[in-house]
Amino acid sequence: MVRTFPKVRLLPSLLDRLIDDDPLNNSLRVQKQTVQELETALAKLSREGNSTSQEANQNQQQLKAQLEQAREQLSDILATVAAASSLQEIRACVKRDLDWLFNTSQFSPQEQLDEYPDIARSVLNYGMPDLTGKTASGFDPVQMERLLKQVILNFEPRIIRKSLVVRVLADKTLFNHNALAFEIEGELAVEPLPLHLHLRTEFQLEDGNVSILDYQSTGQRS
Repeated sequence: MVRTFPKVRLLPSLLDRLIDDDPLNNSLRVQKQTVQELETALAKLSREGNSTSQEANQNQQQLKAQLEQAREQLSDILATVAAASSLQEIRACVKRDLDWLFNTSQFSPQEQLDEYPDIARSVLNYGMPDLTGKTASGFDPVQMERLLKQVILNFEPRIIRKSLVVRVLADKTLFNHNALAFEIEGELAVEPLPLHLHLRTEFQLEDGNVSILDYQSTGQRS
């Protein structure tokens, strides 16, 4: 059974997240203001010195209860903000590591290690086959998808294997400049729920440079 994150109930609505660039921190500011207002009201009531009346006692108890609840909600929002920041850092870290992986040349071509699968998957053979100097027209798209997927599976364990999808993109502009583009999607194995990863990867065959774009951070395709 999938575990859920109870604090996710404190996230703003989907509409708020679509129209607000920083919904979590805005919720945090609002909740802090609520706590301050309740603390001020409670302090004012205490200074008035009418705590002997039944009505004043009731008001004071109500304010204390509201303040306690508001502080609990503030604590939950703080935890949610921290969790969201951590998830963003995890996604950025995986993107960075994939960038390093794709820009590193393997020690030996994959086909030369067919009889030694453990070596092919080890750090001794970390990286991608060297594609420098090849032409885009000379690649089989399906074969390239399989190659890229296998490299990711070998060296990026944070992506759930069965969730990983690699697709070649029909980008004529890049193709004319001897480059290839791929879309990479998958779920990162983080708690309490998997984190979606969606990247665009471009291979410049002239110089072997590889660049990665995170759709999540740019607001493009999700």
